[in-house]
Amino acid sequence: MNLLRRVEGEVLERLGRVSVVARQAVESLLSGQHHSIHRGLSVEFAGHRPYAPGDDPRRIDWLVYARTDRHEVRLYEEEARLNALIVLDVSGSMAYGGKLDRACLLAAALAALMMRRGDQVGLALVDTALRLHLPPMASMPHLLRLLEALEKLRPAGETALGPVLETLALRLRRRGLVLLISDGLDDPERLGRALRHLRHRRQEVRLVQVLDPDELAFPLRGQVLLAGLEGEPSLGVDADRLRDRYRTAVAAHQQGLMRACRESGATWDLCRADEDPVLFLGRMLAGGP
Repeated sequence: MNLLRRVEGEVLERLGRVSVVARQAVESLLSGQHHSIHRGLSVEFAGHRPYAPGDDPRRIDWLVYARTDRHEVRLYEEEARLNALIVLDVSGSMAYGGKLDRACLLAAALAALMMRRGDQVGLALVDTALRLHLPPMASMPHLLRLLEALEKLRPAGETALGPVLETLALRLRRRGLVLLISDGLDDPERLGRALRHLRHRRQEVRLVQVLDPDELAFPLRGQVLLAGLEGEPSLGVDADRLRDRYRTAVAAHQQGLMRACRESGATWDLCRADEDPVLFLGRMLAGGP
C-alpha cells in the first residue's frame, strides 16, 4: 500500500531525526487531549469479563479469583483510550495543487500514530454530505481499511461542511476528539455553528486547514482564466489588478475561521501543502503558532 509506505518513510521513520521538542510532541500524541477529555470524569466500576490473552494482568480481580478460581478483569465506564474521528473534506476545491496529497498524508500519519498508542480512530469523508464513515476502532486491519479509503478518494462537488458536521455529530455518542482536515473554503459562521454543536456533543475539536501556497500568495500574472473546481463557470481576470483584493479577502476569511474556532472552543492550525509534515505535526501537537 503506497500511502502506508509514505507514512512510514516520510513521517514515522523521520521522527527520530527531528528536533527533540517536535519528536516528544508527536510521540506524546495529544496526551493533553486525553487529559482534557477525561478531566473531571468519575471512572465507575461496570462489571467483569473473562480474562483474555493480551489483557493487563493488573486488571485481574484477585478477590473474584479467590472466590471462584476464575480469572476475571474489571471493567469501567470510561476507558483511558482516546476515541478519535478524522473528518476529511473531499469537496472539489481540495483537488487544487498539493492540498489533497498533504491532507491524506496528515490523516494517515495521525491515524497510525494514534493507533500505535492504542487509541481508537475513525474516518469520515465529507463534502455536502457524509460520503463515508468508518467508526473508530484500534486494529491493523482497520488502519489498512482507513488508508485504502484515503488512497481511493477523488474530490468532487461543492462544499457545505456545516450541515454535514452537525449530522455527523449526532452519531458521536462517546466523548472524544474530532480532527477536521479541510481547506476551510466555506462560510465561517456556518462552520462555527457546527463546531459548537460538536463541542456540545462532548467532543474536543481541532481544525487543520490545508492550503496550497498559491492560495495564500496569489502569484499569477497578467490575464488568466480561472477554472471553477466546484461547478462554478470559468472566469477571466487581470491577476495584477486582483491580487491585493484577493489577499485582503483571504486574510479576512482566515480571521473569520480563527474567530469561529476561538468562540466554539476549537483549535485552529494552518498547514501549507509544501510544509514538511513532520515539522508541522510537531508544531501542531506542541501547540505552537
